[in-house]
Amino acid sequence: MNVTLQWLDIISIVIYLLIIVGIGVFFTRGTKTTEGYLLGGRSIPWWAVGISYMMSLFSTLSLVASPGEIYNYGMTMSMFGFLYPILSILFFFVFMRFLFASNVFTPFEYLEKRFSGNIRTMVGNIYIFTRIFYLAMVLFATSMVFFGGAGWDPKITIIVIGAIGTFYTVMGGMRAVVWTDVVQFAVLIIGVGLVFVICSQENTGGLIGAWNYAMDHGRGPEKFTEASFYQLSPFVRLSFWVLLYSQISQAIFYNSGDQISVQRLLSTSSYQQAKKAIFTNSFTFIPFSLVLTVIGLMIYSYYGQHPDPNVTSGDVALFAFVSTKLPTPLPGIFFAAMLAAAMSTLDSGINSLSGLIVKEIYVRAKKDEVDDARQVTLMKWGTVLIGIIATGGGLGICIASTALKET
Repeated sequence: MNVTLQWLDIISIVIYLLIIVGIGVFFTRGTKTTEGYLLGGRSIPWWAVGISYMMSLFSTLSLVASPGEIYNYGMTMSMFGFLYPILSILFFFVFMRFLFASNVFTPFEYLEKRFSGNIRTMVGNIYIFTRIFYLAMVLFATSMVFFGGAGWDPKITIIVIGAIGTFYTVMGGMRAVVWTDVVQFAVLIIGVGLVFVICSQENTGGLIGAWNYAMDHGRGPEKFTEASFYQLSPFVRLSFWVLLYSQISQAIFYNSGDQISVQRLLSTSSYQQAKKAIFTNSFTFIPFSLVLTVIGLMIYSYYGQHPDPNVTSGDVALFAFVSTKLPTPLPGIFFAAMLAAAMSTLDSGINSLSGLIVKEIYVRAKKDEVDDARQVTLMKWGTVLIGIIATGGGLGICIASTALKET
């Protein structure tokens, strides 16, 4: 189902993009050193870092997947998601104190101090490769969202998002990334909040009626009472042990080896400030995830009581609702929120990866010392390179999906 965006919708999106680019240009100052460019001079406020931490790991994939999973199968997977913020705090205390004490730019520097240079090289290169592919997937997934929701050409969407995200990240470095994430968080809250309010109004019986309907039709936590849920079998779609392992492993990874999240925490002025940032991330994540869970239940309830032949799965249900129930310019604000989710992941990824390429590959390969100014210049060019590669990868996935007729 396509959304016919009105002029007010388009204006809302354009205003959002202009604000984001303006922030990048504003923070051009203070990016003359590697510490300023990569870590914001280690002086970014803890609350902004906490919000940026959440936004950098929350992409359009997350915004689509959570309500879609609940619509299709129920809230079992979402309930495990609430373990993450608790585990994240736990593993922050386990790992981050070592990284702060080592005064490093990347977690891979610590690997060399603890183990060897070969371990550092191997793990760093694997990380760079997998994260570039991840960014390409985020761009592709975002283009599919806008294609299904607004009828935009996926290739044009990938190019536009890739170009704008790369531009403001090159200009402002980590400061631009963090402060645009804060703005993007505000836009996302507004967009999701509008859907929450209107969806609760459209459901028969309001929020309580939607909840009761969803629970009565198998979208609650019934899986926890099934014996198969606790089996380790490839024929079981969701397993308690696999879901638990995924939450634990993610929390460990994000607080020990993920440059995107670790770099944010290192951009605060001290370990104590980083501690406040991780608590901010967790206490922001919990209510936001709860809202997304309830939206998934309400969307399921709405289309269960008001069947629509165009809505056959949770993947399109949310956008069908936006297209038919939100008056202009609210669809524009919602799609700006979708852009916010995508660009927060993109800017974080390309900024972190550019620093890794310079610190982990170029500087280590040079026998002579590379001065700060030279490193910053290389990081900016590296940001452009990563942005181009990620955008090209997204286009490649898009072309392949069209040829194979499979997303």
